This record gives sequence, structure tokens and C-alpha cells, in this order.
Amino acid sequence: MYFIIFSIKREITEQYYYKADLMKRFFLEWLRNPASRHHHRQLSYITEPFPFESYLDKELIEESSEKNGSFCRRFFDFALPYDIIVDKNYCCLFQCDSLWQAESVAFSPLRMSTHTFYIIETTGEHYGWITSEARQRLLS
Repeated sequence: MYFIIFSIKREITEQYYYKADLMKRFFLEWLRNPASRHHHRQLSYITEPFPFESYLDKELIEESSEKNGSFCRRFFDFALPYDIIVDKNYCCLFQCDSLWQAESVAFSPLRMSTHTFYIIETTGEHYGWITSEARQRLLS
């Protein structure tokens, strides 16, 4: 399973939290056509920088970025890879074997963040919001 985790601006979350299907359609369209200028503008408007620094050693990020312009290090404290998608740091790609593994390895730590995230499996089967607010947890 491959999940794309987007860091979403708070005001977008407030407006679209109960419109998870609409967000899903947008992200799937973006995945099918990532070079679309229209989709790129919309994506830039709704996303904010992914808070990698909250989970990773800043020196590792800088060291890896200097070497090849991107990085592929361990996600959180577990031995699963992640990488930044495209040339922006508004999202990351997360690979796992099951939804349970994704929940325990990535989603739970993300809930401790002050950021809000929208997660979508690359097939579109699993998707939803992750936020630190207990009343706002949704993963379809």
C-alpha cells in the first residue's frame, strides 16, 4: 500500500473537513495529471509545508538534500521508507503492508502534530483526514 500524506492548511480543513470525497476526487485527479498547471495552483493553495522537522533530525534532512536534492530516510522511528513527491515538500509518500501498520506507524504520530493532514492511498481506496482534534478523525 502506498499512501500520500498532504499537510493541509487549517482554513481549508475547516471548510472541507466533511467533504472528504471531494478532496479525494481532487487528489486523484492531481495524481493522474501532476503536470496540470490548474491542479498545481489548487494544490499550492490548499497545502502547507510538510512538517518533516517535527519527526526527523534536521541535520539528516540538510545532509541528504545537499547530496542529491531530495531524501529518502526512515519515517518516524520505524524502518519504513518515505520520500518527498515532486519538487515541493507539501506531501510525502508512505509505503506499508496494511492499514493497521499505517495507523500504528504513521497515522498515530501524525495525530500528535498541530498540523492537519489529508491521506489518500494511491488507488483511492483508503482516504481521509488526520488531525490532533479527537472529534475530527476520519479515514474511509
